[in-house]
Amino acid sequence: MTLILKVELLTSESFRPFGYVISKDPGTPLIKQTPPKFTSRMPFEVDDGKAEFVYALLERKEFKFSVLERHLRVTQGFFPMSNGPAIITVAPATDPLDPKSLPSPDTVRAFLLESDKAFVLHRGVWHGTILPLEPHFAYILATRDKTTDESSSPLYDGDVQIRDLGVTFELIL
Repeated sequence: MTLILKVELLTSESFRPFGYVISKDPGTPLIKQTPPKFTSRMPFEVDDGKAEFVYALLERKEFKFSVLERHLRVTQGFFPMSNGPAIITVAPATDPLDPKSLPSPDTVRAFLLESDKAFVLHRGVWHGTILPLEPHFAYILATRDKTTDESSSPLYDGDVQIRDLGVTFELIL
């Protein structure tokens, strides 16, 4: 089965169920008005490990996917570095105590990540890999050191839980 997802604009309001968006113009009053001006903020959490920043590189690939992952011991932050925009895919968090609890395919959404925005995912929110619109894309991933290690050799039932939803999603802009 194949589902078509229309890519939506990434705004603080549209992304609220999945995490936080940080941008140069969040549509709210400045937090600090003297230089440097603080325009928006977002929390970041880590359990049993250390926070770390990872420089990540991606190459453009087909706008299709069937696999999502989630993390229960960390919120993850994604900060574009070059060659935006890109597409991010997310689905609501499901029961954290049940590793077989998957999101319904009709809850999966896709957002356009522009290079002047960043985001942090709530714990347990399902997400796919970032899909660049340009040939190459770089970003900083704020994560937990143990989660990075698990991503290299996924535990599937540890913090890095990767699941095939059994549906192919195709994206349209």
